[in-house]
Amino acid sequence: MYIDIMETHSTTNDGAGAFGCCPDGSPEEIQRYIVQKLDIIGQLAGGISHNFNNQLTGIMGFANLIALRAENGNIKKFAEEIIGICKNAGDMVRELLTFARYKPMTATLLNVNSAIITVTNLLANSIDKRITISTDLSPAPCNVFTDAVQLQSLLLNIALNSKDAMPTGGKLAFSTRRVETAAVDSASTAPCGYVRIEIADTGHGFGDEVKTRLFEPFFTTKAQGHAGLGLSAAYNLVTLMNGTIELNSEVGKGTSVVVTLPVQSDAAAPAQGRSAAQGDREPKARAEKTRGTILLVDDDGCIRDSLSAFLRGNGYGVFTAVDGLDAVEKYGTTNGRSIDLVILDMVMPRMDGKEAFVRMKEINPSIKAIGITGYTNYTQDEMAALGMKKMLQKPFAFEELSNTIAEYIQN
Repeated sequence: MYIDIMETHSTTNDGAGAFGCCPDGSPEEIQRYIVQKLDIIGQLAGGISHNFNNQLTGIMGFANLIALRAENGNIKKFAEEIIGICKNAGDMVRELLTFARYKPMTATLLNVNSAIITVTNLLANSIDKRITISTDLSPAPCNVFTDAVQLQSLLLNIALNSKDAMPTGGKLAFSTRRVETAAVDSASTAPCGYVRIEIADTGHGFGDEVKTRLFEPFFTTKAQGHAGLGLSAAYNLVTLMNGTIELNSEVGKGTSVVVTLPVQSDAAAPAQGRSAAQGDREPKARAEKTRGTILLVDDDGCIRDSLSAFLRGNGYGVFTAVDGLDAVEKYGTTNGRSIDLVILDMVMPRMDGKEAFVRMKEINPSIKAIGITGYTNYTQDEMAALGMKKMLQKPFAFEELSNTIAEYIQN
């Protein structure tokens, strides 16, 4: 038996937690332990990401101010490098959180190639540097209708199994191509055909006696203490997506996992964001035409200082509040009539952003607000239903904030 500290939920009414241990027992005991441990990891990841993204937002904000005001070309360049590093760090946090969250699945039209790029970026920053990652992606549209977390989890589960099969390094290759049928021996077809996703490694491989059991829950060829859930989870995810999964392996030569999913549309998937070039030009021009009074609410002093300086430099009047309760009190002094827009952090002490927004909406039903967050359990759809039409993920560029402010105040 090995001992690990973990959270357990008391069956009594005193709310007390307890230390627990994971036994070398039944698969059910191991599964219960794993689920509890993953839940704890997800909660920790959320809390850490909130604080980390707040720090990145402060750094990025002051770097933006330096870049905007620097007369020396080299200083401006250095500041822009800092901004780029903050964006990359923020992207890494978001990718990690994708796999730590437990949220309802929302099916949308997704580009498989974009999901592969997201996963390979995450892997490049987390696995053994002796493993070389390559991609060979189809130029044809590879759009499937599924949940983004499901798709990325599928790819990551397979890739991590490949990583474990290469303890001394090797090659991990992702490829996609369009095909007409789901599998070589399948007669089934989809109106737009299928996308064939192959993830291949140069690991130790395995024989036929192992291959027949690889998709069984808890079966593993790894050392004791590993649950063996990766390929079983992948199989379940593929089934939910109405796809097929095949596996080929040879001892000493490596393994190839092929997933085939129905393509839903030959049209390009919706764009995921504005290009950097567009973001640099448009908001500055629009900000020049737009003025108003803003209540900025954030418990982080660096964020308040940097955003206030930027907004005032662009001609906006700015009031600040240190948390939700402070914001409601200041908003209520004028019944909200002198505030054109509220920029509201979602995670704060005393009163969070959601409750503060609801309270301020009771004061002024026509309130306009933008949510900003490093991590929150509140979804964009949930807040939109309450009347908050936009949430920005920290760290964000000043240009993105400026665009959003202009749209809100102009409308």
